[in-house]
Amino acid sequence: MSKVRTFQIILATLSILGWALAVYALLVFGEARPDREVGAYLSRGATFRIYWDPHRTQLLQYLIWVCGGISLVSLAFNYYVAHHSKLGYWFNIPLLFLTSLVAGLYVHFVI
Repeated sequence: MSKVRTFQIILATLSILGWALAVYALLVFGEARPDREVGAYLSRGATFRIYWDPHRTQLLQYLIWVCGGISLVSLAFNYYVAHHSKLGYWFNIPLLFLTSLVAGLYVHFVI
């Protein structure tokens, strides 16, 4: 197997792992956040969860920072590979890193 093909496999694995963690963090976020109070539901007597679940919120924060760490390693590896082979830059890696960074800062400072 050629060196470029090995680099592609490593980058693809890191990218898939990072995006899978990001999707799982979205699923955790759905259970960690409070329910939205909608007037139509309130008039029918529906109950809402109006607090953040601390355990789920902590898990969400860890998942986001791990996802950001994986994407940072992947970004550094992509930079190295792009300068030492014919493989170009991958767009999804910086996108995942920026998304993880912003989400991590939001969960840490706002929530």
